Amino acid sequence: MNTAERVVAILNELASADGPCGVSELSRQLKIGKNNIFRILAALEDKGWIEQHTETKKYSLTGAMAEVAFRALAQLDIQKISLPYLHELQHTTGETSALSIKVELERMFISCIPSSYELHHSVPVGKRFKLWFGSGGKSILAFMTEDEIEAVLSRFNNSGDSVLPTGHVVTVESLREELARIRKQGFAVGSGERTSGVVGVSAPIFNYNRQVVGSIGVSGPMPRFNVEKAIQYSTLIMEKAKKISSILGAKLE
Repeated sequence: MNTAERVVAILNELASADGPCGVSELSRQLKIGKNNIFRILAALEDKGWIEQHTETKKYSLTGAMAEVAFRALAQLDIQKISLPYLHELQHTTGETSALSIKVELERMFISCIPSSYELHHSVPVGKRFKLWFGSGGKSILAFMTEDEIEAVLSRFNNSGDSVLPTGHVVTVESLREELARIRKQGFAVGSGERTSGVVGVSAPIFNYNRQVVGSIGVSGPMPRFNVEKAIQYSTLIMEKAKKISSILGAKLE
């Protein structure tokens, strides 16, 4: 059993136990040495995921651990929750609809309903992308915390990704201005940013804690799907994003 497996085993035991557990009890139940148990418990306590009771010296999970579990559950549910809305968007717009989730300081497509047109935009499900290009990424980035935004902008500044496929030059300042517009209007539009000749429009999805966790949107090839048409569909996409956020527990104004 490696360290990661030991951590999972200890958390599972604490979660399923009738009450707080001691080091000896965990060692006996899991057949893990006391020294290893103690080291893992100390690390989990530093993280704030468990606490040691003063009188009994036994350990139990904290509310912080419950919050982590809730977030993980919400992230798993987002794919199932979003699926009918993706179908609705694809049916209404005729273009490819997709769901992205925030993964640290990047994003990943986890669901896609392809356009029925023979010529359509293909979305690579399971691949991670930078947040500074594409409507899906920017609609997430705009609503991240200030520290996260600064970290992403620092990555952008050091990436050399300043020129779009269209030849348009992007700077940190122009990105800041665009993110401010996205926060104000509630959606993002991208034209030829990740893929030349493709336009996309997306809106952010929030969880119960009003933290941005992903985005939903549609994309298609020009000239059939242009910026003007993308903006026309922005209200519909924001509506679907708000419905998903609401199901995830977000209380939006």
